[in-house]
Amino acid sequence: MSTALPAANDGKQHDHYFRGKLLRLVGVVVAQLFILTFAASWLGEEIDYQCISFDTFVTQMIVAEPRITTTVVTLMATALSLTSAFLLGYSVREALRHLLWKPRTLVQVSAGVALAKGSNIYKWEYKKLTLITWFVFGVTRLLVTGWTTLLAPTLATCYFNVQGTELDVTSPAFSQFLGTELSVYTPADIHDASFPIIDVGGSVSGIAAAGVSFGMPGIVNFNEAKYNLSTGGILPTIVAYAGSQAPPGANGTRLNFSGGQTIANAVANHGSSSSPRNWLGIQRNFSVLQQGLTANITCQSAATSSELLNFTNLNVTTLITPPGSTSPAYSVVAWNSTANCSASSLATQEYITWANASGQPDTQGTGFLPSVVCPGHLNDIDSYSKFVIATQGFYKYNFLPSTVCEITPLITTTRIDYTAGGIINASQIILNQTFTPNDTYLLFYLAGVANYHARNSQGLMNSIIGDTLYSIYSGEYNTPISDNITAVYRELEDYWRGVIEFSATFLRAGYSAEGAFQGGTPSNMSAAVNGSMTMITMGWANRGAIYTFSILPLGIVTILTMMAVIYSLVQSWKERHDPHKRTSFDVSDTLHLIMASAQGGLAADLSGFDAQGLKENEGIRVQLTELPDHKKKLDVGRSEEVKSAKNDPEQ
Repeated sequence: MSTALPAANDGKQHDHYFRGKLLRLVGVVVAQLFILTFAASWLGEEIDYQCISFDTFVTQMIVAEPRITTTVVTLMATALSLTSAFLLGYSVREALRHLLWKPRTLVQVSAGVALAKGSNIYKWEYKKLTLITWFVFGVTRLLVTGWTTLLAPTLATCYFNVQGTELDVTSPAFSQFLGTELSVYTPADIHDASFPIIDVGGSVSGIAAAGVSFGMPGIVNFNEAKYNLSTGGILPTIVAYAGSQAPPGANGTRLNFSGGQTIANAVANHGSSSSPRNWLGIQRNFSVLQQGLTANITCQSAATSSELLNFTNLNVTTLITPPGSTSPAYSVVAWNSTANCSASSLATQEYITWANASGQPDTQGTGFLPSVVCPGHLNDIDSYSKFVIATQGFYKYNFLPSTVCEITPLITTTRIDYTAGGIINASQIILNQTFTPNDTYLLFYLAGVANYHARNSQGLMNSIIGDTLYSIYSGEYNTPISDNITAVYRELEDYWRGVIEFSATFLRAGYSAEGAFQGGTPSNMSAAVNGSMTMITMGWANRGAIYTFSILPLGIVTILTMMAVIYSLVQSWKERHDPHKRTSFDVSDTLHLIMASAQGGLAADLSGFDAQGLKENEGIRVQLTELPDHKKKLDVGRSEEVKSAKNDPEQ
């Protein structure tokens, strides 16, 4: 029993030694793999999400204080790089200790020390060792660069999908609902009285659109939303561009809309659990495909038009004598403008203009531009896809002859760009289609709005439409306006297109207002909107395959670390029963080398510092040998057989 106990104790000591060594080396591998996993995961996040951004506050702070960001990233990159380099150096030192149990040349020892310390040798006689040390040296130096590239936030352009819904004005459910709503406005109300649901927005939109052909800028403001040139018949579906956030009120929706919050529910999919409200970046632009409404409009002389409307304008002049006066001070002219819309339909519009006491208008300062809209009636069997406007200029507007404008509304799929500054651009019509019989009430609404605008744009002495045509033309041409009727027709077409598009936007706003429908817009009146968001921010974006090279140095260092650790573990397992090979020896520690060299008498076998002597010294083979009392020595020899520097036959 007593003789077996020491052997058992030795076995336990052997196992304890190997377990300790195993834990240390496994810890090195785990730590290195953890660092590599962190880097790879971060890179994977960027590839998966395409873009990772800070919230608004941090982004603004980075832009305002870039030096702080640089300092923080540099410190993190340096700390992670030093950790990886230390783990590699530790594993190399462990491997070198095992390598030195066998004969190694001094140049090999020198190369090993350089690897352990993250340095290099420069000896082209030993190209392999030189290249290895320079390769590892370069890789470890690139660790900081790789981490900085991976961690440093930059000005990035990120792309996200946008999805939402909007009112579908062509849906059968909405068409029926609109018909019911319009039934309270009789045909007489629409064409002969007032249509009190459109304000000056139609004029503003028309003026802006009329200037498009001549390159004149114009911003249409409606419900605090800003449209470039024209509304395009759309309603903003992005909250930040939607305009007013005030409650519209119980009686301020649908056809009675007078401003207020409208439904805008299109949001970007950020691929993150964070709220999109926190991911605003420096600048955001949206490009969304939405349902719009525009019109093909052709204006031409009534004499050449296929529409035989027999547009006539009759008037009666009445002298006005002020109270207390015996003679007329001025006069008013009552106009009756009519057009034969069909065999059974005569459309009429009445106007009043100003004239002097003699009943004569000022032909230079007074302008009269009447307009009559057809169709002038609606019954159950009517199905419309277009309507026409008859118009003519008098006095200072006499440059416009009797004219017929044919208006064909179009339902469009339009690319809407939401740009910096809160500007909404109806940039490109992707698809369009004319009205179907299902859109009869929508056409009736548009014709009614046009008729309302035609009458209310004419004042006692001037017309908004006429002044727009004249001023825009005069700003572009130096020739008399009467000499270029083609340009005038183009202006008139754009003007009415702007009015039609604004009318559609107004309709959408009224029926998309908060409270227009209980529980929001019904699903059978909704259409999906899709698009993308481009966000310029401080963060990280997927920069393509080349970006993966940022973790290549770390990957190489991890592989080298694992190779050194595996070698050390294999050798430790073989040496676990040899107590003389368990004491520590760090070949990269100058003190350890001096102690071992002195113990082995290495100086006696070394040549001088001349070129030949250094060359001979590089070829000397040394081997680490354990001595009692935890001492070590380096055995030296120039041949394959290693002998003691002291030439001791016992050693």
